[in-house]
Amino acid sequence: MNAVLAILNIFLDPAASVRHQRTQGKLAWLPPLAVAAAVSIGIAYLLRPLMEQAMYNDLLDQMAEQKARESMEFIRGTLTFSMIMTPVMLAVMLAISGALVLGVGTILGARLQFPEVFTLLAHCSLIPLLAQVAQVVTVKLRGTLDSMKQMQPAFGLDLLLDDEAPRLLAGLLNYLSFFTLWYIVILGLGFAALAGVCKAKGFAMTAPVWLLGLVFALAGSLVG
Repeated sequence: MNAVLAILNIFLDPAASVRHQRTQGKLAWLPPLAVAAAVSIGIAYLLRPLMEQAMYNDLLDQMAEQKARESMEFIRGTLTFSMIMTPVMLAVMLAISGALVLGVGTILGARLQFPEVFTLLAHCSLIPLLAQVAQVVTVKLRGTLDSMKQMQPAFGLDLLLDDEAPRLLAGLLNYLSFFTLWYIVILGLGFAALAGVCKAKGFAMTAPVWLLGLVFALAGSLVG
């Protein structure tokens, strides 16, 4: 039951979630990681037909039909591999994030251990997962996609932008959506509770995690 409470509390009461996590032992990270992996795989499966069609449409704008078909064969294989490797990729991303938090936390004088950092990050990762659920609902309601750009529905101030907006600005506002801001707040409060430090230090410790995501989002907006 504590595992369920830890998962439920992470959305609104990270301090309570931390308390429940501490009662679960060394495998406290497993339930949230299993949930995140299962939901991510399910979402990828549901979106795959629409994603493949959108990718194919984008390829047709860049190359001949025969070449686009050949490229899609490789892309389908890559999508299948990515789906199978979802649990591993999630664990690797959490481990990298954990190392960043642990490093900054050490500099700030916080006493943390990697297993508890990894566990809290695994629970916090369920918040961005809600953005994926919202994405699949929004995209499925559209029915068809003309391009991959439509795979990223707006959940923030990017709703106010038009197609002529600068790419970096669009990427920034798309990343700083309601779900991302929620995630940032829970991260900061959660690690402040975990380390027993002030909230300012909690947010400082976790800043590298979401800043790294911002860098990738901005880079993606330039090549998209």
